[in-house]
Amino acid sequence: MKLISIFIAIFLVGCGSTPYRDDYAKHVNLLEDRYFDDTNIKFSFMGSQSVDLRGLYQKNDTANASPILYQGGAGLIGLLAQIGAHSTIINSQRNEKLAQEQEQMNQSILPLINTSKTIMLSDLVEEYQSISQEDSTADTIRIKPIFFSNSDMTEFSLTSIVWLPFQETKKKRQEFKYKNLIRVHSQKFSDSEQEKIANGDEKLLSEIFSSLLNTAIFMAKSELTGKYSKLNKPVETFILKGELNQKVIRGSIVAEKYGYQIIQDLHSWLIAYPKLDDSKKITDDNII
Repeated sequence: MKLISIFIAIFLVGCGSTPYRDDYAKHVNLLEDRYFDDTNIKFSFMGSQSVDLRGLYQKNDTANASPILYQGGAGLIGLLAQIGAHSTIINSQRNEKLAQEQEQMNQSILPLINTSKTIMLSDLVEEYQSISQEDSTADTIRIKPIFFSNSDMTEFSLTSIVWLPFQETKKKRQEFKYKNLIRVHSQKFSDSEQEKIANGDEKLLSEIFSSLLNTAIFMAKSELTGKYSKLNKPVETFILKGELNQKVIRGSIVAEKYGYQIIQDLHSWLIAYPKLDDSKKITDDNII
């Protein structure tokens, strides 16, 4: 019976594994009531110190299942090994597919990417205390900002992974006191602004990236100082028109700032979206 349970567990894990993505995070909050003080919170940019801009694409990681004939004569342990090997192959195919799609979309906005590489993150931060270089201080909040543009270069967004690790652990897997995903969508651009963006106007691009980044830092700082922890706002349903499609999310409005509604969804992710009209917000009674 024990061996059968092990078999089922490995089978489910192998077939349902998720490809690695550096723009995804599950929410973790072990801070409890030990939130940061407003005046004593520091951020450190992790990874690239310049703007990391990528083309936006539909993250469909579905891979065609490669046919495999399991050898029954190898016994249960041998069968488990074969399933594990097969899972590794499928996961590799899914990662490769995502990487190819990302590279294809990057090519569509390559001039913008090349311009963005010269823009330093530290130059974009205006009013928040931040550390521009990687820092391992125990209470330094790590933040990895990844910017996205659709292929038409008419809409931008920022996905930031924010985390605070436990400093001392003997485990191989990193553990976190706090980790979350913060997403900010750009405001709409005028025709003249869109023309400047298409022509690679570095000044305007810097202003766009700065606005997105400072909004994300404001959101991270607000949560880490406990401002969103006890609001107990009602859960609503929102229709968000994204760069590629329209999304319906469930969550609560925790703040309004800089012309944005800041929504905490059911994953506890924080999403800043240009303030919605009443026509774009639906109530539970209208859900079919």
